[in-house]
Amino acid sequence: MTIVTLTTDFGEQDGYIGMMKGVINTINPASLLVDISHQIEPQNVLQGAFVLYNAHYHFPPNSIHVAVVDPGVSTDRRTICLKVPDVGVFIGPDNGLFSYIIDTYPNISVREPLNQSFHRQFVSNTFFGRDIYAPVAAHLSKGEPFEKVGPLLEVGDVVSFEDLWPQWEQVGKKKVLQGRVLHIDHFGNIISNIHRRQFDQLTESEKRKLRVYVEYYSPITSRKVRLESGGIKANYGDGSPNELITLFGSSDFLELARVNGYAAFDVGNPTQDQTSVRVMYRRPQVEIGTPFVVEI
Repeated sequence: MTIVTLTTDFGEQDGYIGMMKGVINTINPASLLVDISHQIEPQNVLQGAFVLYNAHYHFPPNSIHVAVVDPGVSTDRRTICLKVPDVGVFIGPDNGLFSYIIDTYPNISVREPLNQSFHRQFVSNTFFGRDIYAPVAAHLSKGEPFEKVGPLLEVGDVVSFEDLWPQWEQVGKKKVLQGRVLHIDHFGNIISNIHRRQFDQLTESEKRKLRVYVEYYSPITSRKVRLESGGIKANYGDGSPNELITLFGSSDFLELARVNGYAAFDVGNPTQDQTSVRVMYRRPQVEIGTPFVVEI
């Protein structure tokens, strides 16, 4: 039984995910389908790349990963199929969605899935996820050889984002590491592309002195707001309620979190009915792509 994962920006309301699963199960009823996420921000390719990268480590070798965050569907951008020995296969648009995968594995092979016998009979101009990516994944999950997918491509010709990993810079008397916000999770934690290993060179004194911040424009006050924290905590409970803290999350990326709160959301005034059940709303403040800065 082969695992096929799905990562998309489709959301949950429209049936698109179910259609893809139906196509895969029609071709290979024995495939095991796993959802990584369908809540990637619409058209946010960089966030999709980051979420897929963090998740793929937790699947068995030779899993097949279908990713669809595809604002350029049916334009001149290609579709691609990547194979990493002893890791798995990745299928989706050639728009940077596999940047972290390409950066991580030097022994990768890339093919363009042009073999129409692996596609649905009728291919929509707006839904390659259903009509190309899903059936290609299904055929591969049945044991069809990777070589039958289509012609080889040069890895260097595949679209990949630059500056995936920020580097320390000396700015005046300060050391500065400027990354960016790549994900905001369900708990409102602001997750950056700054990895734990980028702190190996720092002394313990420097780690205690560092400041971490993101800035955003508040439409409520019409002012720039800074969310800032000092030092690095060990876990979410290593702070006072409502305190903004910095820590390394479960995938070892630096994040800002609010203890028992939402760092990235404006929590509206709660309303209470006669049974004292609170109803709260959340309004996003920090956007994906916002600079995430560490200073010493």
